[in-house]
Amino acid sequence: MNPRLVWLVCVCVGLVVAQDDGSTDDGGSADDGGDGGSGDECEESWEYIDFLRKDVNEKVQEILEGLRDAKNKGGVAVLEDTVSSTMKQVLEIREGILDRIFKLRKSEITICEDQNIKQEENLTNLRMDIMSILLKLIDRDSASIEKLKEIRDDLLEFRMTVNNEVMRVMMLPQGNKAQKKVDTGDCAECELLDNLRSKIENLINCAENDGDQGDDEEGSNAEASTEPAAGEGGAEGGDDGSAECMPPPMYFMELMECNRKIDDETERLFPSLFATVDEVERKEIEDQLNSLKSIREEIEEVITKLSKTKPDDEEKLRKTVSRSLSNTLSTLQSLEKECKQNCGPEGCDSCGAEILYEMLDKMDYYEQIYNNTEAEPVDLNDEVRRDLMKFISANSEESTNILKKKVEGTLDDCDQEKLDVFNKTKNPLWMLVNTTIFAEATEEPLFMVQAMKEMLNQLLSEYCAGEPVPERKNLDDGPSCQWEEYEQTGEYINKIDEIIQESLFKPGGDSAKLDAQLGFIEIKKLLDKRVEKLFLDGMVCPDEATTIKKQWMIELNRCMVIFMNSKLKFTEMTRLERIQCTKSLRAAMELRRSDLLQQELESSINQIGDVQSLYPQESRAEA
Repeated sequence: MNPRLVWLVCVCVGLVVAQDDGSTDDGGSADDGGDGGSGDECEESWEYIDFLRKDVNEKVQEILEGLRDAKNKGGVAVLEDTVSSTMKQVLEIREGILDRIFKLRKSEITICEDQNIKQEENLTNLRMDIMSILLKLIDRDSASIEKLKEIRDDLLEFRMTVNNEVMRVMMLPQGNKAQKKVDTGDCAECELLDNLRSKIENLINCAENDGDQGDDEEGSNAEASTEPAAGEGGAEGGDDGSAECMPPPMYFMELMECNRKIDDETERLFPSLFATVDEVERKEIEDQLNSLKSIREEIEEVITKLSKTKPDDEEKLRKTVSRSLSNTLSTLQSLEKECKQNCGPEGCDSCGAEILYEMLDKMDYYEQIYNNTEAEPVDLNDEVRRDLMKFISANSEESTNILKKKVEGTLDDCDQEKLDVFNKTKNPLWMLVNTTIFAEATEEPLFMVQAMKEMLNQLLSEYCAGEPVPERKNLDDGPSCQWEEYEQTGEYINKIDEIIQESLFKPGGDSAKLDAQLGFIEIKKLLDKRVEKLFLDGMVCPDEATTIKKQWMIELNRCMVIFMNSKLKFTEMTRLERIQCTKSLRAAMELRRSDLLQQELESSINQIGDVQSLYPQESRAEA
């Protein structure tokens, strides 16, 4: 161990002891200086949370990433170098905590007495935890695999302690009032029309069938429907009419989402309208814009009618949707049919697209099967499985024939495209087969079918646009599945923190409630896009997809249902009530991240041990 580092630790420890002894008299001044707590705008908690996240947890994260990457350094001194760099970073964290304690005692940081944050008390506990880690790092035998694993476990535990402290502060009562912070492509238009038609069709069906899922089963709805049942509607371009029925007071949210999609498409088309000099093309774009404008106005009119209807008058809400949207549905069906007549394999000069269209037809057929709610789930799964097995068998036979051409040297570009499509879709199709075998209900197989459609449409747009189709992910070419999921989950947590900070942490009116709802929709988009990418990569990381489908989407849907309850008085809720659902989702994600990080670190440290075993004599000589 480097003697200078040990000396530095001892000096720091001595300074802190002196600081503790010399600052006790200032403890009361913190209270005296906390006059901000009596003001209307006093807010201590979020600044403290920000410190814990940025100055503590993010630095712990850097240390753990360093431990993970140590396997790539090589050499006989890798253990000593790793311990040395870890010690420096731990010292930096400790100094940051000590500096904040010192500022608290000197009243340089505002204390809101009524909020009962207890920063100094809890930071002192964190200081002691980090000190125990530091002492292990200066032990003589710290540069060993066993000690490094022990230090890793301590850092993970410390990280969880900090996360728990963040959640504790988030869940504290509000205290005094505070002010609130203020190119037209091949079939893109057909995809939009299909999504709109599916949404409108589903709404009408739910309204006419009196919403068989019922308002009394909101909880089960949230769990059973990981699809766009709560207003967002799934990933863009991936919606269908098989979503669960939402409560009638929430119908307007689905219609607002339809108009949002129309607005996005309008914004996409306008530049093409002004850029083109071809009169025929200009006329086609103008017709599309006029059609979308007409549909949008019809939907907006229905939204207005729904907004003027009392939320508890569900019968009237259903009748309004059923009667007012019939003409809109008819228009969409006609436009979609006309659009698809001018689109398809003949409109896309790609052999791979021919295979993709066949697969899309199969997925549409399977959706029709699952929409038969009168049949038993086991029978529906069996029917889909038998047909899919035949389809995969036919694909395998064609793929084998193409491979024979490759061996014979007669393979052309068209056959190569077909072979690429078969290779990219083989694993996802088999995953769908497995899902139909092990799933007891139809929700998960239906989700897989819908995800397959998203993947196929993505591939289709790439083949038809003549762009290079990205190669499927190879685990040997980049980060592991655990590390990718760890980083992705961090993005979801950041978005959750943003919702909590801007919409839930401080009291706000209905605008804050709406902002929170929109934030949930953004998270759902992130989840949908991630699932789509996992499928495009050939589903080499199935555990992550399962976690998203069976945990995050279900929890997120539950939060969306709660916040879309029209009877919810947002302004009358306490902070604990506003944040409860979101906090549960965040805590579950943090726990998952910790497990993933522990797996990754275990693998990395074991690899360091494997490297060290190659240089046993050199290591002993250096020691």
